[in-house]
Amino acid sequence: MADGAEKIVVSVIMPAYNEEQRLEACFDGVVEALERHGKPFEVILEEDGSTDKTPEIMDRLAANGSFVKALHFPRRMGKGFGIRKCFENARGEYIVLIDSDMEYPPEKIPDLLNTINGHDIVVGSRSTWINRKNGNTKIVRVIMNRLYGLLIRSLFGVELQDIQSGFKAFRRRVIEAIQPLTSDGFEIDSEILIKALRRGFRVGFIPITYTYKGNSKVNVFRDPFKMFLSVIKWKISVHFGEVKGIKINPNFKVINEIELTTNCSVPKTDT
Repeated sequence: MADGAEKIVVSVIMPAYNEEQRLEACFDGVVEALERHGKPFEVILEEDGSTDKTPEIMDRLAANGSFVKALHFPRRMGKGFGIRKCFENARGEYIVLIDSDMEYPPEKIPDLLNTINGHDIVVGSRSTWINRKNGNTKIVRVIMNRLYGLLIRSLFGVELQDIQSGFKAFRRRVIEAIQPLTSDGFEIDSEILIKALRRGFRVGFIPITYTYKGNSKVNVFRDPFKMFLSVIKWKISVHFGEVKGIKINPNFKVINEIELTTNCSVPKTDT
């Protein structure tokens, strides 16, 4: 953590919606990982429209010290809206994004940050899926994710291992360069990566274990349709073309870090 005299190096953003059961455990895991990493940090908690005890839990966690900030919005605005507001408040040179539902492993945050040397973004790619509930959900979501990836590739020439992963780290300059971000929903993850790649930023990956716990806020029928509409809007948007006089880099290179990462043990899939 950082006191008032230290410069923040790492900002971790934790968006949440009705996560009273898992928010504190995720926060504790994030803080433990950041303390192990050893750089001054802050944690930004965000919720909008939660109807359970998530707001109260956030305020209690924020009372731990100045390194924690809680952002509240009374109406449900969407994951993308919350993340954009967190970007406005983040002070770190590096920004980490992790969902608050404990489906992504907070202990891998140091791996993201250590891998970012030589890259601008590092994504935690869901190479192994542990399914705690509803065995059919994995199949449906994997199929939808692959179809969505094909759409992104055909429209933007961008191919990524896991474009919708909710676990990634950025250099601050990436977020500054890809403004304005406009997504209010789950498509914010795709918007960030597409814009970054089309501006020539370098993307790396590390393998992670994703633990599906059966309470995803993603509606596998409604949300993909909304994301499809967003993608079509992006295709015709100037914001996905030139930015500040910098033309799209047609020769971007996606760096695959899976072979280079030695500290990522991946257990077998448990369905």
